[in-house]
Amino acid sequence: MSALSVFVDRYADTLELPTVGAMPLVSANWEREQVVEHLGAQFQIVRELGRGGMGVVFLARDIALHRLVALKVLRYEFTASDEHRERFRREARMTARLSHPNIVPVHSFGEVDDLVYIVMKYVHGESLATRLRREGALPAEETRRILRDLAMALDSAHRDGVIHRDLKAENILLERDSGRAMLTDFGVALLRSLDPVRADASRAFGTPHYMSPEQAAGELDIDGRSDIYSAGVLGYYMLSGRLPFDAPTFESLAARHIAEAHVPVVELAPNTPATLCDTIERAMNKDRNERWRSGRDMAAELESTAPPKRRWFRRAARVSVMRSRIAAELALIAGVMRAVFKWTMI
Repeated sequence: MSALSVFVDRYADTLELPTVGAMPLVSANWEREQVVEHLGAQFQIVRELGRGGMGVVFLARDIALHRLVALKVLRYEFTASDEHRERFRREARMTARLSHPNIVPVHSFGEVDDLVYIVMKYVHGESLATRLRREGALPAEETRRILRDLAMALDSAHRDGVIHRDLKAENILLERDSGRAMLTDFGVALLRSLDPVRADASRAFGTPHYMSPEQAAGELDIDGRSDIYSAGVLGYYMLSGRLPFDAPTFESLAARHIAEAHVPVVELAPNTPATLCDTIERAMNKDRNERWRSGRDMAAELESTAPPKRRWFRRAARVSVMRSRIAAELALIAGVMRAVFKWTMI
């Protein structure tokens, strides 16, 4: 039975590989204690900000520089895993190479015995997930602005060859004073110039509710248009207060992303400007060749206040789904079976 054939939590962090073997009993505050023991001269912990699938994030004071930082520590369960330690290193290295006002910057990285940590800019505010849980949905203008910020962040990352692969509301931070959206958590990102295309390149990475059809089907050649699809899902979620697809297992959720048409966002948020709806629908096209070519193109459309030049996005998306349904179903079923087999073997 697949280790991932379980109820899927839409708010869960990236699905992790199961920890093999019994773990020795340690303090529930192990990560905090390690920071105090090894980094106490450099950082003073203020409070815990949150726990994800792979790390614990603390708000801390940088004693020497008199500033607040976010200190991300690899959870104890994964300290013995070379794979997870390397993912932490890769996250730090990949984020450090990116420079954009809508990407949370990394200050430093370190390893001391079992303590593996990343020091990042602290964003005064909250996550998009927290905001959506509290308010349900966002106004159209705020959704447009957040999507524009995100599209520009993605464009910068993609130009540097970095594919995020895990866009979701939990990984978008909203700055309290400016409202600026900032992208974080490059823990499962793909660096196309260095990472070989191999069978495990997309293994167990990503959050099912936001996955592009090609990512859900286990395709190896993932590019920036996969992130564009996930950005469209985020826009859909912000406007409607719900995700386009839901299902109890990964396999069934993947199948819906691959083969099923979603309810058009305009039907769930009828007062939304047509330009914004069309932009989101194009981003969520199942055929990646029909999505926005880049984050910059998507951002340019979001910045435009003129009436949409192409009213055919929604119609084209429906026609594309209907026209390709019969011809593509065999290929889609094969893709789903390939994805199921891959995830079953994890």
